[in-house]
Amino acid sequence: MKTHIVSVAAVSALVLLNGCQTPAPVVVRETAAPARAAARDAEIARILDLQERGVISDAQAVRIINALVTEGASAPVSSRPEPAPMVAAAPAPTPIAPVRPPVPAASVLDDRYRPTVVVEGRLRSIGSDTMDLVVAGWEKIFALYHPKLRILHEGRGTSTATPALLENQSDIGPMSRPMLEAEAARFRERFGYDATQIRTALDALGVYVHPENPLAKTGLTLAQVDAIFSATRKRGEAERLATWGQLGLGAEWANAPIRAYGRNRASGTYGFFRDTALGKGEFGEWVAEQASSANVVEKVEGDKFGIGFSGVGYKTDGVAMVPLAREAGAPFVAPAEESALDGSYPLARPLLLALNRNPAAPMSDLQREFMAFVLGPLGQEVVKNEGYYPLPPKILAEELAKLR
Repeated sequence: MKTHIVSVAAVSALVLLNGCQTPAPVVVRETAAPARAAARDAEIARILDLQERGVISDAQAVRIINALVTEGASAPVSSRPEPAPMVAAAPAPTPIAPVRPPVPAASVLDDRYRPTVVVEGRLRSIGSDTMDLVVAGWEKIFALYHPKLRILHEGRGTSTATPALLENQSDIGPMSRPMLEAEAARFRERFGYDATQIRTALDALGVYVHPENPLAKTGLTLAQVDAIFSATRKRGEAERLATWGQLGLGAEWANAPIRAYGRNRASGTYGFFRDTALGKGEFGEWVAEQASSANVVEKVEGDKFGIGFSGVGYKTDGVAMVPLAREAGAPFVAPAEESALDGSYPLARPLLLALNRNPAAPMSDLQREFMAFVLGPLGQEVVKNEGYYPLPPKILAEELAKLR
């Protein structure tokens, strides 16, 4: 009989994932070396945690744990006397066909990404809050293929990305807008070359209202948006729009105040909205600044007379996104993948990763592997799953060329 050297943790994991109520029959001839068993049990615990959080499916978890168990079965057996066999009462689950021994085992997850090397150490990201979900999604999946890589992630806001790169506190800088000229100049002065800015996804920055708001179906012009959020009204409206009645809404809306919610000054979304929607004007003091993109959406969800702006990835069923027109008489365009790609939606924008990469030197293994993952099919699927829009082939080719 072939001896399987497995731990209770490995058996329990496979039993749990296969839906059994009692342990499968496993004959224990000898336990693995303590260090080997502990390492395997730790990896099994990590895979179960990822499965529970929905990062990987049950089937993927089964395949990975099965590979770990199969690998453990080939370990040398000690010559010490064998204890009496211990057999569980329930019948064994149907065996799962073993996969070829992966290095690491988690690389069986998806063949659309094949690491050229397995990177170790740490991957640090500091920057955009808008990109928080998609960056976290990339990091979680990427770490499955590089299990010795430690992830350090902070979504503080786009304005924190460049300082972190300047001080060597991060390896990638998520940004929901391109670097400002002042930021680019500081980087150039510090290192003698420009930062590498890579487009990784597209966003349609949404103007959110409550689903019962009639404007969710009709829309707003950018001049009206400006007059709601801005004290300077550079797009030409004569007065501030402070009530919904000023926008033609009647009944209970006629005298209801417009309560505006926005991002704080550390946010790239704040700067993009100011420059694009407000025509480089200034926000009014009545706009309630929120610490995160999710907070803006939550405020509008709970306020029938509220309005706010946030990335499309934070859309929920409790809010609606308003169609926008560039000017009076122009068509109203709803935020969508197609309108973001062709530029017809006025608040479409790229989401970027900034890198400190010396163009006179080869890319580091960490930079090359992570960017290959992000711009590859699996990384772009993460983009879509988080509610943003994947890059079209033409833009993907342009961004990949920057990494050569």
